[in-house]
Amino acid sequence: MTSDEATLARLMCAAQAGDALAYRQLLGMAAPLLMRWFRRKVAPADLDDLVQETLLAVHQRRASWDPARPFLPWLAAIARYRWVDRLRRARVRD
Repeated sequence: MTSDEATLARLMCAAQAGDALAYRQLLGMAAPLLMRWFRRKVAPADLDDLVQETLLAVHQRRASWDPARPFLPWLAAIARYRWVDRLRRARVRD
């Protein structure tokens, strides 16, 4: 199965309707996309944690996704917020 917009949106719609299998597939397809996006932005040691934090945020906010809107920009916004939060935490530690 490809991780294109239509497939991800379809899976998210099914997940919002309570389909656990579709939700697992969605998260499984989103993880490599997030890995690729974060790989250019964070140290390798932080990569897995940031992907997991983002997937957790997707889980917590899944009801906020509007099926009339594209899924990938919604996912990208959540990823961007997680990345910025990570940068802020690193800055506070320094």
